[in-house]
Amino acid sequence: MPARKLDVSKGPDKADLLRAVTNPEEHLHVTFSSAGGLVEAHLDKIKELSDGVAFGLRGQIVSGDPPFAGTYDTTSRTGQLVLKEAA
Repeated sequence: MPARKLDVSKGPDKADLLRAVTNPEEHLHVTFSSAGGLVEAHLDKIKELSDGVAFGLRGQIVSGDPPFAGTYDTTSRTGQLVLKEAA
């Protein structure tokens, strides 16, 4: 089964990404829009990719979908989450 790719938009700004990942004890989530509706995610890790606005993300969709890895641009507020295949 191929990995499921989810295009997202209207997500968090840089400050909200950083807040969500650096305060794990608060269980903060971020929200994105997608073609299927709103997506709420818990972020485990973010990594700046190059210019301070593009990030690599790792986390879990709150609704119980498998973990994801993806990229997100805080300037355009768009990105793509790739949901890992179930084992």
